[in-house]
Amino acid sequence: MADRETVELLDTFFGAIGRGDLDTVADFYAEDIEVWHNVTGVALDKARSLDLLGYWCKKVSGLRYEVLERRTYDGGAVQRHIVHGDAGGSVIAAEICIVFHILDGRITRIFEYLDPAAVAVVFGDPR
Repeated sequence: MADRETVELLDTFFGAIGRGDLDTVADFYAEDIEVWHNVTGVALDKARSLDLLGYWCKKVSGLRYEVLERRTYDGGAVQRHIVHGDAGGSVIAAEICIVFHILDGRITRIFEYLDPAAVAVVFGDPR
């Protein structure tokens, strides 16, 4: 996948999350996707990842992704961003780093790294 196509894919992907459009997000996921989170150390399958994103989108309003850095490589990309939003009156500004594996225009693997304290207002304190 060319760099431009990867950038367009990720822009559209994050735009869909920001709108809560999980059908579009699902279209970007390969059927056998694995979404790993450093907070839990567990990889979610497609259905469980979409459930988690649905919960996130219901709890956080005004979602906006501020891309700090994005590097593409053959077969994927690495992106650092700040996700901004409001969760029940609490402002969220969580810095996140994600490694994407992409094949044939679909995301096959996601490795997400973040400080759980930055989203504790949504998910609770993991400690």
